[in-house]
Amino acid sequence: MYVLEEFVVVHAPMDVVDRVITERNLMMRWASPSVRFDPLDGWRFDEGAPWKLTLTGLGDVMPADYVVHAREPGLILWAYNGFWEGFDAWHWFPASNDPHGPTIIQNRLEYELRSPLLPLFWRFTLVPFMKWDAEVQMQRLKRVCEQEARRLHQQPAALPKPA
Repeated sequence: MYVLEEFVVVHAPMDVVDRVITERNLMMRWASPSVRFDPLDGWRFDEGAPWKLTLTGLGDVMPADYVVHAREPGLILWAYNGFWEGFDAWHWFPASNDPHGPTIIQNRLEYELRSPLLPLFWRFTLVPFMKWDAEVQMQRLKRVCEQEARRLHQQPAALPKPA
């Protein structure tokens, strides 16, 4: 079993983090260029939504089918099956009791490789790259969340409608 886990604290509330993780235009700003997620039934994150993951450097050699296994406020749990099998959990939760305060984001992958030939190659080449890529991705996610929180905070309040 392989496990890869990263955490980051962002200065953005939960609702902003949810939008940044799930809205296509925002997700494209932080998601790793090393992987490509393609929705198979529209851009959606409800339970059962099917996706396909492709490692961009390898083309269609090692695709994996992803499905949203569970979706709750602050959680997207993907189950995947292909050259690897396991779970990819994105979990975000308040870092304090302040609803407008910082949020902790956790990304945890747990997986098994399905080919008996992959583990040696995987452990010494792709595992270190995946760890580095995950760390960089979390920093991009932090930046986008905080930029979006600042942008929303700076917008002028809507004017009241005339009576």
